[in-house]
Amino acid sequence: MSKPPKGVARFDSSAAMVMALSNALHQRPFSSPSQSPTLDRMLPALNLLPERVREWGYALGGMAEGITLSQAQQLDIEGIARWVASQYPQQQYQAAFVGSSNGAMVHLAAAMGVPWLPQTFLCPVRSLHNDPDDAQKGMADGKPITDALLAASPHLAVHHMQDPNQDRLMLDQMSYFRLKHRKLPLEYHEFLLSALPPGGTLVINHCTQQWPATRTSDRSFYQFGAVGGATEQEYFSGGPRVMEYLARNGVEREKWEPPAPDVTVPEAEWGFDAHLMAELKKLANSQNWKLVELRYENPEALSFVTAEIYRDWYLSAGVIASRLVVDNFLLMDPWTTMQQYAIPFWLTFCTEPSASSLQRYLERQPRFRNIDLLLFSHGTESIGMASIERWQQLLNYATDEGAFIGVDTERFPRDFATLSRFDEELKQRAPLLPPPEPLTTETFLAGVQRYGEKFQVECLLHN
Repeated sequence: MSKPPKGVARFDSSAAMVMALSNALHQRPFSSPSQSPTLDRMLPALNLLPERVREWGYALGGMAEGITLSQAQQLDIEGIARWVASQYPQQQYQAAFVGSSNGAMVHLAAAMGVPWLPQTFLCPVRSLHNDPDDAQKGMADGKPITDALLAASPHLAVHHMQDPNQDRLMLDQMSYFRLKHRKLPLEYHEFLLSALPPGGTLVINHCTQQWPATRTSDRSFYQFGAVGGATEQEYFSGGPRVMEYLARNGVEREKWEPPAPDVTVPEAEWGFDAHLMAELKKLANSQNWKLVELRYENPEALSFVTAEIYRDWYLSAGVIASRLVVDNFLLMDPWTTMQQYAIPFWLTFCTEPSASSLQRYLERQPRFRNIDLLLFSHGTESIGMASIERWQQLLNYATDEGAFIGVDTERFPRDFATLSRFDEELKQRAPLLPPPEPLTTETFLAGVQRYGEKFQVECLLHN
């Protein structure tokens, strides 16, 4: 396991999920999203500092992930793809996933013992003394960086993303650029050729989530806001919650004034850019691979389907699952979850819409004896964030015990030490046993076809 190269953020969903899946395929727990023992040792000390100092430390750590404009001009796209492919055991697989980031998909891939190549990754670029709430200036200041990233590869789409609600701390010192492969990097292409034999299955993970954006070139977009606790209307038109949020943060404005959107495009973090589809079809046909497309809009829709497939998978091994592990954003450990015969349920973030997804799931299920909840801290009381009391209500659905895992409820959402604490505590929750035999492609497909329609997940066979 090696640290991601420059130009990739370790705190991003994509890089963290690659590392979580890679660890599972190497039969190891995912205990350190930072991949830095030094940083992991510092986080508990950071947690003890006063609130403002803690925020400063968190933002400073994030800034260390950022690259400069000159480094953006020389971004090594193939080097980043090489790092992704090198995380997985070099062997042949029954299947491989390509496409959108999604924690539920990572659990499916882990159960099957197969890799995933993300289409999207976050490239953070240092941009000191930003005003997270000034969207007009943010888009203008980001234009030279966007141009540099476009020049790095003719096969990338660049999504400049500014979300002053959920990324407030990080945006103070950097700008977010999410890059989407519109053609397979050579390293991905070579990895797939070596890893998938004829008759193997290539699965396109296609999240159709869209977001209004401002087009800045034929391959670049400016996205204000993101999927989470605030609505699109609140980002673009304001409202009581926006007014209160800005006042609470000492901002002298009543609403944001982003550039007028003129196009709807795949959402920067979760959406799939369909430009890649034709090449994947051609490659699958040339190699005699089956090509399957998982298609859904809400990223959490796949969590419902994955949970059902896991329940059946454990049952086929003679185990009636009674434990639920609720992941949050990049906090997950597929290997430990499987070793505990726990059902995974992944949530995109710590917001009320995600809490509602978990509640819908719990209300439809036989009650679990144990519910273990991981909770990501993003450093601010953002619009739509679900409170600790709300999460506790959901933990109360457990018949025996519902517990926060690695969460300091007094310091949430500034509980940054959870990043170094969650996995060690998760491993203590239940005995660790050998997981069942890997889920077969046929069983996976049968499960998606059986449960997908109920939860708005399509399973399309392309050949």
